Amino acid sequence: MKTLFSTLLVLVAMVSCNCQKATTSQSNLTSNETMKQTQEIPVLEYEALTRGSYHKITIENNKVMVILGRGVKPIAFDITSEDLVNLAELYSKVDKEGLQNLKAPTEKRFYDGAAIAHFRVIEGDKTYESCAFYGGFPPAEIKEIVDKIIEVSEKK
Repeated sequence: MKTLFSTLLVLVAMVSCNCQKATTSQSNLTSNETMKQTQEIPVLEYEALTRGSYHKITIENNKVMVILGRGVKPIAFDITSEDLVNLAELYSKVDKEGLQNLKAPTEKRFYDGAAIAHFRVIEGDKTYESCAFYGGFPPAEIKEIVDKIIEVSEKK
C-alpha cells in the first residue's frame, strides 16, 4: 500500500510539474511575441519648429519622449501595447526609402506663419527623413503614422 501511495504521489508531482512548464512556455511565447513586435518598430521621430517654438516626439523602446520647447526637460512615458501594435501596422505601410521624395501638400512652411515639420525613421545607423512639410499637414503617404505619433504623445 505504501509503495502504491508513493508511486501515485510521484506521478501526481510529475504531472503538475509538466503543467507548470507548459504554462511558463506559453507565457514566454506571449512575451516573446510582444518583444518581436517592439523590435519591428525602429525609432520614430516627429519634429516641428519655428523661430519661437520647438516640438519633438520620439518613440523608442516602448517609450514616448516629448520635448515641448528648446531647453525644456523631456517628458517620457510608456506607450500602451495597443498603440504599439497600431504604430507597427502603420509603420509597415511606410516606404522609408521614399520619404525624402514625398511632396508636401502645402507651402505654408515657406513663410513664418507655420511650423516646419519632419518625420524620421532611425534604424541602427541609418536615418530616413521626410521632406519638410507644414506642421499638422504631412504628405498623404505618412499622414496616418504622423497623426498616430502626435495622438500617442498627447495621452500623457
